[in-house]
Amino acid sequence: MMEKAGAVLDSHAAHWASIYPDAPEAIRARIKSAAEKSSIIAQVELDEERAMPNGSNADMLTAMAEADGDVRHMVLLLTESKSSSGCFLSAFPFAAGAIAHEVTIEDLQCDGSGTEGLIRGRTEDGAELSFFDALFFKNGGEYEVGESYQFALSAFAYSLRPQGLKLVHGGDHTTAHPLDMLRPARNGSPDDYEYRATVQHAYPMRFCGGTLWRMRVTVARSGQSMVDVALYAAEHVLPQGYRPKPGDEITGRLWLQGYLVED
Repeated sequence: MMEKAGAVLDSHAAHWASIYPDAPEAIRARIKSAAEKSSIIAQVELDEERAMPNGSNADMLTAMAEADGDVRHMVLLLTESKSSSGCFLSAFPFAAGAIAHEVTIEDLQCDGSGTEGLIRGRTEDGAELSFFDALFFKNGGEYEVGESYQFALSAFAYSLRPQGLKLVHGGDHTTAHPLDMLRPARNGSPDDYEYRATVQHAYPMRFCGGTLWRMRVTVARSGQSMVDVALYAAEHVLPQGYRPKPGDEITGRLWLQGYLVED
């Protein structure tokens, strides 16, 4: 028997609101419905048993998500291995469709339970960034600061609007310079950014009765190298009537996410 989700689902409320325009109660209903249709993707033994609301002690962390799809509902549960009892621990949008980069870890931050964590590091091109590790519950204990790993990077747009090209005067001619960049958001977590980016590819995809735009965007440049991520934007975060297309310069605010690419 599964205990009710309660307030624990609200810890990612802003992230869910980036893909759903619904009221909080409706979003919670969506997440619980998705969990009932999901399958177990990982189970991790807890270092110490944790008490659950039903009086039982959980000895496992169980992760559930849809079997396929670029964007999925990730639900983390505390469960007791000898019974079917459990309770919701956390839930967040998971972008399985992402773009791999080599990242050297410079710092690790995790919540008190060690279930969720942030990674701060540098890409192979020298870009510094911090991102939410969607599979930290599974891989966090294996990371070493100073080591490099392949992470698939993606982002969910809190907001997105088109921006005109900036003009840079050089010599006798004027050239367009996109000024792609990620800048830590003034109010938010380390994995929240204000961005300017160039759309490389864009296409709409159906998601739970609505439309999500999946884009490949360049968010940073170093010389001839570029850092691209998969950016997902729901219709309700776009200006009315706007449809992203290749070559567009866009700006807004996003949540940066990643996960370890396993062999």
